[in-house]
Amino acid sequence: MRETNLDCCVVRDLLPSYLEELTETETSAMVREHIEHCAACRQLEEDMRRQVPIEKAPQRALRFLKRVKRTRLIAAILSALVALFCIGWLYDLEFHYANTEAGRLEAVCDYIPSPEGNTISGVEAGTPVRAVSWQTIDNHLLIFFAADNEENVHGVMHLVRGVNGKYRAIESSYSPSQYTAGVYGESLTLRGTDWKLFMLAGDNCRDIYSAEVHYVGFDYDGIHPYTAIKTYTLSEPNFMWLMEQSELEQELGLLDKDITGLHIEDIRLLDKNGKDITDEYKDESMTTSCGAGKGTAELFLLYVYIGIVAVLGIVFIRYFLRKD
Repeated sequence: MRETNLDCCVVRDLLPSYLEELTETETSAMVREHIEHCAACRQLEEDMRRQVPIEKAPQRALRFLKRVKRTRLIAAILSALVALFCIGWLYDLEFHYANTEAGRLEAVCDYIPSPEGNTISGVEAGTPVRAVSWQTIDNHLLIFFAADNEENVHGVMHLVRGVNGKYRAIESSYSPSQYTAGVYGESLTLRGTDWKLFMLAGDNCRDIYSAEVHYVGFDYDGIHPYTAIKTYTLSEPNFMWLMEQSELEQELGLLDKDITGLHIEDIRLLDKNGKDITDEYKDESMTTSCGAGKGTAELFLLYVYIGIVAVLGIVFIRYFLRKD
């Protein structure tokens, strides 16, 4: 047995401080070693440990501490809920439009008319705008719209779906038309995709039974045009058809012509007997033909604001759940 430098009387004097962990590390080691080899001092230590009173906190203080803990927990939960609500609200400001009749009309009315005093889009503020027809591709929504103004403006609005299931407007294209009703067409390149689409859309084609579309495409030197004609039967007055440009070129027999793009040269409107009635819908007073478009900025600022709200929410939650 290893001898210790402490006598039993010294250990008995040090035991109260030792039990309260007030002695130095070296002293505590010596006392502990003595106790391990001295049955009398070991028994005294055990008796003293049993005699140390266990103080109980007053019931009023315990109730107060429980209330504080519960209040902090509730505050942390509320902080999380407020942060989530603010994030959802901010996100809904951008991804706001539902793919419903009312939602599509709201999107067109909000996005297409220019602000007061600005007519850059060709659609003045307050001009009645209609969501004529629509189509979806994956998470993209395309709306064919018309403005009831002197220029007979028609165009396409492009929206993209967010995680909340609603849509955000990102771009549109539009142009005046010489026709008060009929079939409209254009090639589409959607922002954020590599799709090459072609659109045919109809507005108020109640007495129009078919449309004869004259297509033209040019080769890469821009010198040799290729033409094709296709007649489409119209089964509804308002519609929107989307086609892959490559599929359309194959239908027209132009896929092997190595053309740079496909354009509509003319559209003739036919009645149920095949008679050309295009001129019946022509507005002779309409001479403007140039089109325009508009786009929406990227989402960088939205994500910045959401990040700020999320960080503040985490700070408040950690504050209320801190351990004092």
